[in-house]
Amino acid sequence: MAETASHTDIQTTNEAGFTDLPVGEILRRTRLHYDLSIEEVESALRIRASQIEAIETGDLSKLPGKVYAIGFVRSYAEYMGLDGDKMVALFKKQAIGKTQEPELHFPIPASDGNLPPLWLMLVCIVVVIAGIGIWFGESRENRELVENIPAVPKEMQMAAEEIQAPSEPESAPPETEEEVIAEKPVEGIILNIVENSWVEIRDEKGKALISRVLKAGDQYYVPDRPDLTISIGNAGGVDIEVDGQKLKKLGKDKQVVRRVSLDAEYLKENFALETAP
Repeated sequence: MAETASHTDIQTTNEAGFTDLPVGEILRRTRLHYDLSIEEVESALRIRASQIEAIETGDLSKLPGKVYAIGFVRSYAEYMGLDGDKMVALFKKQAIGKTQEPELHFPIPASDGNLPPLWLMLVCIVVVIAGIGIWFGESRENRELVENIPAVPKEMQMAAEEIQAPSEPESAPPETEEEVIAEKPVEGIILNIVENSWVEIRDEKGKALISRVLKAGDQYYVPDRPDLTISIGNAGGVDIEVDGQKLKKLGKDKQVVRRVSLDAEYLKENFALETAP
């Protein structure tokens, strides 16, 4: 089981050149190094096997959304004993930062490219018609009187009106893939860090899964294990969600709480938000 790894292991990974690889490939190789299957990681982190495969292959379309994708990468990396902050930063740079749409260049047919502009053709037609009218007017003594000068064809009038009409404003650019990904609820326990807080999670044997300061804006996905307990240095700075349901804080601002059970049913029973009658 690869719940944590030593500093030497992480340094060895960096020396192996993994930092030049996609984040998903780094995680996949680390998993194989510890001889773990995707199903074992799925059972420990409560992240679906299909989503773990999507992270390893870099297929964002199979992940529930940007926020959750970042949380999954952080949990997966820390479970493998890697630096969660560095893996998330690299993931944002490699996968989420690619929002620029490719430019499309369509070839222009040779026949169209050799034609003069439409407005120039219309001007020439109008000049020719005007010249014919003047010529007929000057020579009417020697010719039959021309009663009507042919009108400009309807198609040409419509083309001229289109040229003179003000152009419509360009439509707004489509939203990027990152913006239109729908956020989906995720089962399990999620820690949402509101203020910088020291967080420590241990199992029943006293082994620490995490013991460090989490920064405001971070999210931590707690493995689905009823034997885990949590201690927080600033209980008012950590929001807890269980199966998408927000709970009361475990304590007040700057209050230290120790060894609170992370069993989902226990948390929902003892820290559920009171609803108005």
